[in-house]
Amino acid sequence: MTSSWTTGRAAFLLRLGAAVGVLAAAGSVSTATADPAPGRALVVLGDSYTANPPCDAVLVKCADENSTGLQACLHGPTSWPVQLSGLMGIAPEDFENNSCSSATIDTGPVTSTGEKVPGRDGYTLTQEALEAARDGSFGPRTQVVAIQLGFNDAWPKDGAITADATRVFSCVFNVLEGCDENAVAEGRWPALDAITGAAYADRIHKVVEYVKYYAPNAKIELVGYPEVAPEGAAEWCFDFLGLVHWVQPRARAMVEYWNRLQVAERDAAAQLQIDFVDVKPATAGHGLCSADPWFNGFLDPQINLAGLPFHPSPRGDAAVAATVYSHVAH
Repeated sequence: MTSSWTTGRAAFLLRLGAAVGVLAAAGSVSTATADPAPGRALVVLGDSYTANPPCDAVLVKCADENSTGLQACLHGPTSWPVQLSGLMGIAPEDFENNSCSSATIDTGPVTSTGEKVPGRDGYTLTQEALEAARDGSFGPRTQVVAIQLGFNDAWPKDGAITADATRVFSCVFNVLEGCDENAVAEGRWPALDAITGAAYADRIHKVVEYVKYYAPNAKIELVGYPEVAPEGAAEWCFDFLGLVHWVQPRARAMVEYWNRLQVAERDAAAQLQIDFVDVKPATAGHGLCSADPWFNGFLDPQINLAGLPFHPSPRGDAAVAATVYSHVAH
């Protein structure tokens, strides 16, 4: 028993050391600076579905030109983390929101083979966590650490193909080829089979272990994405200016991408022994092609004039915030 316990503890410390090393290597954060921090009550790490800035990425920019680093990342006033902080009664100074548009788990601008991929310049999970550590946000007072990431990443991990905005729009308006399973084989869409719970867990486990150690009382919530389309659907819809309703009838790969990501997140959370927040039930029936979509179109005054296309409207964010709150309130 003693030998087994000692071996297990040693293995854990080795893994933890690797996690600390990842964050320290990224920005020279030492255990001496992180250890005494009391922590902030709520820490959020995520992408544009989390930040949901008031922009359209074309006419209105999604970053503050007067700021640098993560401080330049805009956050929508009705985004789910902001609404969650209100539900929790968290004061602004006790809330660290490091979500940022284009953020990924670990997908960088250059693959291991040296291939440079244009447009992939977002922050990673490690960088967002590093900033939180620098701010002293992880500590015994930390109640909740919420993570929502994955749809901007390359699958497989070191691939060159991501479901970025350019690729999404290409698929949506590609009348001749569509975006069914053929898009994967033709290298126009990420490999669906690569999106697994094991792969997802492997990509986030170092940061999760770091948070578990430095914020031992926190609930770690891996937040899923809202329902963009019912499972098994083949269509993807897009509203333009509130006047044009475009339908791509051959979008099975796009829909399946979100389904696979949902399953991978749930499985990864179970493997890492953290909580998975399934927000699909709360947003079901309000996908892109529904009669009452809770997603933005492009400059659509009927839903949300200033908002990223395909991202949750204020109503969608409210549903996500309420669902996350139901997990952390007890």
